[in-house]
Amino acid sequence: MAHNQVATYSDKPITDGQKSKEFEEHSKTYAGFVFITKWSVITLVVILVLLYLFLVH
Repeated sequence: MAHNQVATYSDKPITDGQKSKEFEEHSKTYAGFVFITKWSVITLVVILVLLYLFLVH
């Protein structure tokens, strides 16, 4: 990921190949974020249900 990118100090526009690679990296990051968020919410719901069952009920 980071090792494939080179820091440039140019104001030239990026190529279509660079745009597609950047979009691919953004898509992977977003998919990871959604995956972690989904499982965090599921885990919290399970914990809350267990707390209700064991402490309140």
